[in-house]
Amino acid sequence: MRKTETTPEKGPGKGVVPSWVRSLSLKHKLVAVTMMTSVGVLLLAGVVFTAWQWVGLRRAMVRDLSTHAEILADNCKAAMAFDDAADANEIVCSMKSIPSVQAACLYTDTGRLFAMYRREAIVTVPQYEELPDGHSFRNGLLIFAKPIQLDDEHIGTICISSSLDSVYAQLQHGIAVMIAVVIISSLGAYLVSSRLQSLVSSPILSLACVANVVSEKKQYTLRAAPHGNDEVGLLIEAFNEMLEQIEKRDSALVQANEQLEARVAARTAELTATNEKLTREIAFRKRTEQVLKQRAERIVHHQRTLVKLSKHSNDDLASMIRTTTEEAAATLAVDRVSVWFFDNDRTRLVCDDLFRRDRNAHESGAQIATSDYPSYFQAIENNRIVAANNARQDPRTRELTEDYFEPLGVTALMDVPIRLHGKIYGLVCHEHVGPPKEWSLEDQDFAASLADMIALQMEANERHKAERALAKVNEHLAETIRELRRSNKELQDFAYVTAHDLKAPLRGIGTLTDWITSDYADKLDEQGREQLHLLKGRVSRMSELIDSILHYSEIGRTSKCLERVDLSTLVPEIIAQVAPPETIQITIEDALPTVVFERVRLIQVFQNLIGNAIKYMDKPQGHIRVGCSEQEQSWRFHVTDNGPGIDEKYFGKIFEMFQTLARRDELESTGIGLAVVKKIIELHGGEVWIESTVGEGSTFFFTLPKQKAVTVLPAIEVVGANG
Repeated sequence: MRKTETTPEKGPGKGVVPSWVRSLSLKHKLVAVTMMTSVGVLLLAGVVFTAWQWVGLRRAMVRDLSTHAEILADNCKAAMAFDDAADANEIVCSMKSIPSVQAACLYTDTGRLFAMYRREAIVTVPQYEELPDGHSFRNGLLIFAKPIQLDDEHIGTICISSSLDSVYAQLQHGIAVMIAVVIISSLGAYLVSSRLQSLVSSPILSLACVANVVSEKKQYTLRAAPHGNDEVGLLIEAFNEMLEQIEKRDSALVQANEQLEARVAARTAELTATNEKLTREIAFRKRTEQVLKQRAERIVHHQRTLVKLSKHSNDDLASMIRTTTEEAAATLAVDRVSVWFFDNDRTRLVCDDLFRRDRNAHESGAQIATSDYPSYFQAIENNRIVAANNARQDPRTRELTEDYFEPLGVTALMDVPIRLHGKIYGLVCHEHVGPPKEWSLEDQDFAASLADMIALQMEANERHKAERALAKVNEHLAETIRELRRSNKELQDFAYVTAHDLKAPLRGIGTLTDWITSDYADKLDEQGREQLHLLKGRVSRMSELIDSILHYSEIGRTSKCLERVDLSTLVPEIIAQVAPPETIQITIEDALPTVVFERVRLIQVFQNLIGNAIKYMDKPQGHIRVGCSEQEQSWRFHVTDNGPGIDEKYFGKIFEMFQTLARRDELESTGIGLAVVKKIIELHGGEVWIESTVGEGSTFFFTLPKQKAVTVLPAIEVVGANG
């Protein structure tokens, strides 16, 4: 009998079990499975018990510490009420009788450390801001905080830090007991499983012995001894039935061998007939290969023509069309190839070029009205290619027979629309004179490629025209830019020259005023001195106005010198420069970032905003707040004051040049500061606006786009000059 090779079945876990485990005896495997199950269950129970014990010990410790905190809080109420730190320290030090307590602290309602006990000097005392809301476990300690109430008033907080060493000791003891129980239980499970495994292994080993004898000696008449009605017994019965079936199949195999010889003879006759059929199929395939070879040759010929035409892509459209019609007529072996385009109103089709291969000549100018042949033009609109092997009978083209096909002798037609951006601009027509012609798929693909090349050439021509027009516009724009730069340079030079010429007589008037005041001091009355003082003030205002105009004109003209500016350092320096009076307090509320900006421009922005808030302050005690908030793409800054406020109708006016809400005789101002702020911020991609309530104060907001910025954290408060 023939031996059948079998492959071991793969089951779950087969790939991850080591080979030495699979080679163990059945006895050892049963014991191992029993032991792994027992030990796994014991370990799981031990882990659950340990976790339960850990949670219980922590809760008990929290309850004990809560009780100690309540007692300590009650004892400290009197000391806290009378501000007796010595008594409070003595009460807090009573916690040294509890070994686990590492530190006990008493804080006032303001967060000041009032009393403290530490078991060792190295023990860290928590800050008031770090106290938990109740209790927390961190750094191996249980920290418990409890507020102290006296007559429903919060007077302080007690904080106790306790070591978790006792909890860890009890937990270690529990783990040791669990390990001992697991070891003892595992030994008991091993002894029991070693005794009981024979109930399963003995009958299986007996069955394996019988199977080995049958395999080696091929004695299919042997049978295994029956064993009970369990799964092993059913396995033995199934094995015996298998041996019986094998014995029957062995005898049937001899009979089948005799029948096989007869079937082989019949099969030989069938193969002979099949061989003849294959011979006929081979001949058919050879003919098919010949046809495919011819089609491949046509495709190669078409591709060569297309490559040749692509070399004329730089020619003008007319030359390219003439070359295309000649090459198409030669490649497809047709008599007439023409290119037609629609006129402007799309009512007629005009022949741009017609090549006649028999005469080797080009013609043009013929026209066809689209309304005369509706079926034909509808077919052109709805189809990529209109290929009519018998044009005079095809329903799409037969309406052209009388007027077009018969006079010219055309029998076959292949027309391809020239489409560009979904619109038909014309046709490429291939017309055959003589017997009807069958247009192959290769011919149709080639004709479609020709139409696409003409469409691309048309698009290229339009693009070249657009590029030439754009070049002219760019030249004009460049010339305009040069004129603007020259004009700006002249204006800038004019501003500097004008400022210099204006300030020279102003300096002379100021000097003359000083001389008159000094030389005629004894001759001038009070009104004369006031008039001279007023004149000098007007001269100073005019000089400052000229300087402000120059600074305003310089913004945006010079190249930006960007650098990293730490506003947490710069803003206090600016506040010190403006020197606020003692009655005005300036506070920096938020953490100010480090931004990439022009340092000089930032100084101008903050000086103008803070200086305006100081200048217009009308309250006995002024408060100015500077802050910043982070947004997704920018930083938003604000400068808030409690001054007189601004009516909403003036919000736009105050950012214009020379605009001020107070009369210049009452409060000296050039009216350019906020215009400078607006120009600087907007030139750097930000925006500035105001929110104000009359009588309550104003808030100026501005934003700076983020580039590379890092946030620093110190909060700074700057008060008056003597503060």
